[in-house]
This record gives sequence, structure tokens and C-alpha cells, in this order.
Amino acid sequence: MADFIRAAIQGALVGATLGAPHKGGSKLRKLSFYEPIPARMAQSEALEAWLVWSQHIRSEKSAQTVSQSLLANWNYPVDESAFGLSNAARGLSSPISGSFANPLPTGSQAIGRAIYWGIAFHGDPNAATEYAYYDASIDHAGDGVWSAVALARMMASAAPGVQLTDLVRVATDCLPKESRILEALPMLMQSLSNPDGVTVVRETLASSIGVTDDLDASLTFSWILLGLLNGKGDFEPSVLTTAGCCGASGQSGLACGAISAALSGSVPEPWLKPLGANFVAGHGIGNVDPPATIAKFVDQIANDCKQFGKATAPAPPEPSPDAEAQEEEQPVAEPPAPEFPEKLAELLAQAPNESITEIENIRLSARYIDPPIVRPGKQLRMALTFTNIGTSDEEIRSQLTAPEGWKIATKLASTRLEPGQSTSFPAVVEPPKRHEASLANLRLKLNKYEVLIPIFGSQLWYTVGPFVNHDGSGYEHKFQAETKFSVDEIFNGRSDLPVQWSEQHFPGVVFDAEPLFKTGPGVVYLWSKAVFPKSGSYRLVAAAGVAMVVWLDGEKKLWYHDVHTPIPRPKNPYIMDFKAGDEPITFLFKILRNRQELPPVAIYFLAEDGLLVQPTEFLRMS
Repeated sequence: MADFIRAAIQGALVGATLGAPHKGGSKLRKLSFYEPIPARMAQSEALEAWLVWSQHIRSEKSAQTVSQSLLANWNYPVDESAFGLSNAARGLSSPISGSFANPLPTGSQAIGRAIYWGIAFHGDPNAATEYAYYDASIDHAGDGVWSAVALARMMASAAPGVQLTDLVRVATDCLPKESRILEALPMLMQSLSNPDGVTVVRETLASSIGVTDDLDASLTFSWILLGLLNGKGDFEPSVLTTAGCCGASGQSGLACGAISAALSGSVPEPWLKPLGANFVAGHGIGNVDPPATIAKFVDQIANDCKQFGKATAPAPPEPSPDAEAQEEEQPVAEPPAPEFPEKLAELLAQAPNESITEIENIRLSARYIDPPIVRPGKQLRMALTFTNIGTSDEEIRSQLTAPEGWKIATKLASTRLEPGQSTSFPAVVEPPKRHEASLANLRLKLNKYEVLIPIFGSQLWYTVGPFVNHDGSGYEHKFQAETKFSVDEIFNGRSDLPVQWSEQHFPGVVFDAEPLFKTGPGVVYLWSKAVFPKSGSYRLVAAAGVAMVVWLDGEKKLWYHDVHTPIPRPKNPYIMDFKAGDEPITFLFKILRNRQELPPVAIYFLAEDGLLVQPTEFLRMS
């Protein structure tokens, strides 16, 4: 095994440990070494995912089924992963699980995970891309996926003698034109000619590309590239710069450490000693035995590369007859990656609307033409595709059934598929007009198996408004809708128009409240009466871009008035803790809009362990 692969794994451990204490920082820190110096390696959810992925590919499982492996073996409901894991637990797989009802799709949680694919499939960037895509799509979309894919390709191409300009091309060639990383690239390149370039870029890049979240993947990728470029790919200056940019520094430090160590061919010994000898794992990994030592971890991941990758070190240059020229020449590898395949480009560019399951030699794709949410009496369209992934012909016998009272129309028919052959069938389902279930699986009988195809019930809320809001005055004004909750009650709304409580069916978590304001400033109220799965402590997260007031059973519990772009993580001012018993809880939300369009509102519930919780029932207003 090439030494630079082992160095890359060590570099990832160093970078994750170096960056861990600085996560969440929004300013540049000029680091010269670990700060503070650790007594052992930092625990890293990303590195633990590497162990899950190692088991996955050693079991000869496909890229399309990585979400099932992560769900079964890795439980870290941190930030956006809480939503992806929740969707996977409810039956949605990658790639749709990362985009559906996820208010944080462009977070950075997949960046450290992606480096594994670049190591395991080193020398085969297209294989690394495919696995990294389905991995990142478990809990991300947009730049949250594109950044991970780009880094997997960079890692799969990084080796001593490879030029940084080639690695940048490897990354940018796969990015869709919508990626904010492409907007950031000119500033990153210009930093090389400015002695204060790193400081300037760290202070101005986010506002330049319109990103407000320090943990956004487009920024995390930018800090990785900033470190590599200004450190010229050398391990120490590269990883110090990247980790010093803070943000998602555990992820960025890991990625930069791995890539720069592969380019350098080694990690300096002073960086390895503070990691200690033991591999440190957290509580969220299960059904996978973590190695006892760092040495065994490095051996395991390096052996994955030996088995699945094509890693080779660049050959040394031929001796030059010109001694002076020979002294100046440096080993230069061939261009590190083939042209980005059209098939993979299409995969990255398309809207993620597919959930994939594999049963023996049949791959089943449920492609949701409409989002997988049913509203009473509204149709939902999908397409079911069967692909023979085996080596012999397969007979497909299938039947789709829905819950009692549903309407269903499909043209499913028995068919025979040759190896590699696919066939698709459309299906349309419609629930009863009074359907309010939180989850209503369709059941597909596929030969001797039964497969659940998840369809989520919408959440029943009541809304009223808009009421008058002149320059934020609606925040303090007490409208009658704050005390009168009856569908028969009529209020005086904006422009003296009569308004009353009306039934709305939302998908949950992410609420598009803009249509409720009818393109103008105003105040809108949302009301719900929810039953929770069990008695206990819960946390409400309610994030809006202008103002929010929340009452729980008539008592004012949460309020803020701050015009901003919301970052709906479970932190102040968005959080409120409460207890639920056997009785339903009544929530009232007051939301403001000024003259500008309102960003999506996020409203969701977390259990004590951080897992996303869906109320089991929403009751009607009398």
C-alpha cells in the first residue's frame, strides 16, 4: 500500500482533532499548533462513519443503499443529520431523504464522511463520486451534497506530485453552475497574491456569496481550498489555515488534513504524538466494533483502499542530462482524473426525488413526481422502476396496495428482466378527504417480499391573517386572534378585509408561510393542537426571519423580533423546552412579515436525545 494513503488517513485524524475545539467560530484564528494540545485524538462522528462505510463496501453493498447502513449503525442526530436520519427511519432513503423536510440541507456534516470514499476508491474518482453522492444525500441537498462529492474526487486524485491546479479542476468540473462554491472560487484564487489574503477572504467571503451560516458547506469547502492554496498543499501550513477559519472546523480540518497529507506524502511526527495510541469512539456507533487503536484504524482503512482502490504513487522523473535543470525539476503526476461522466453530472444536477431499495437482485426506485406528502383528497403521483442488478434473468411479479379508503391507480404488470434491464410503471394514489395520519405506507408485494413505500401525512394547522403590520408595529399589538379560537370567528384583517381561521395542511418542519401574507407586510397566526408520542421532555425549535411569538396552552413562552436570515438550528433565540403528558398541547405562533419576501419558517420538535419527533395527531379547532 502506498505510504501516502496511510499518511492521508493519519492527516484526517490530525485535522479532525486540530479543528474540533474551534467549531462554530466566526473569526479567523492564527494557529501554530493544536490549541489546546490534546491528551488524545478528538472523537469524530465522521471518522466513525468511515467504519460503517468500511463494513458496507466489504459486504459488497451498493452506493444506492448506504442510507440503510448509516441508519442501522450510526446515530448522531446533529444538525441536519437529525432530519436525514428521521426520514431514513420513516422509510425514505437517499437521495430524497436529505432534501425532504430538511431546513439545513447545505450543512457540512457530510464533508468528513466524503473523504473516506476518496481514500477507499483512490485512483477511481468516479466510483468515489457515486458513493459520496448517495452518502451526502442521506442528510443534505445542494451544496451540502456537491461539496462532499467534489472533495471525494479531490481525495481520490491526491498524491505526491499532483498539482493543486489539477485538484481544483477536479473539484470544479463536477460542480453544478448553481453551486456557491463557484462564486467563491475567484476570491480564493485572488488570495494567493495578497499577503493578507487569508484574513480578507475569511472576513468577506460569506457576505460576498450571500451565506449567513458559518456551518454552510460552501464556506467549509472554501476554507479547505483556502488552506490548500495558501499552504501550497504542504500539510502543516494548509491544515493550520483551514482549521483556523473555524466554522465547521472538525469537518474542514479532517478533509484538508487528509488531502494535504496525501500531497505531502507524510504527516510530521510532532502532529501524531498528541493523538495518543487509542482510537476514541463515541456512543452513536452500533453494530460495528471500533478498532482499539489508531494504528488498527489506519490499517483497516488502508486495506479498504488496497482492496477497492487503484492507488499508486507517481513515478519519479527520468534523470535529466542537464544537472541544473534536474535540480529544478519536481515530480509531476499525470492529470489526476478522467473527464466527469455525463451520467454523474446528471445525477448531481437533478432534483432529488427518488428513494431506492434493493431486494436480492432487484433494485426498486420510487420516484416521487409530487413530494411524498398527502393532503386530504389530493392526488400524489409517482413512478416505480424495477432494475435487474443480478447476473441472470429475473421474473418481476408486483402488486401495489394502499390503506383502506384510499384510491389507487397503477399499471403494474408482471415482466421479465434481463441483467441490467429496467422497467417503470406510473402510480397515482389519493387519500380520503378526512385523512390526517402522520404516516401511511403503501405496500408493494414484490415476488415473495413486501416492501413499504412511505407516504407522509400532512400536519393539520389553522391559520388566520394577514393583519396589519406597519414597520414592525404588529409585533407588540395584540390582535383578537390571540384569544379567540373558533372557525366561525371573523376578524378585521389588513385593508379592513374579513379573515377567519382556515384549515391548512403543511408538510411539517419547513413551512412556506409567504403565500399567507399575500405579497405584503402583515401578521399571521398559526394554531395547532398536537398529541405527542409519549410523556416526557421536548424541545420546540421555531425559526422565522422577522419575528416570532409562541404561546403554549395560552402562556407566552418564546418571543424575538430580529430581522435576519434564520439559521434554524436548536439554539437561542429559536428554542423552547416543554413537557408533554397524555393531554394534547395547544400551540399558537405569531409570525411577522415586513416588505421583503419572508424566508421559509422552520417549526419542529426534538426529544431529549436530540432525535426529531413528529406529533402523532393534530386535532381540529372547534
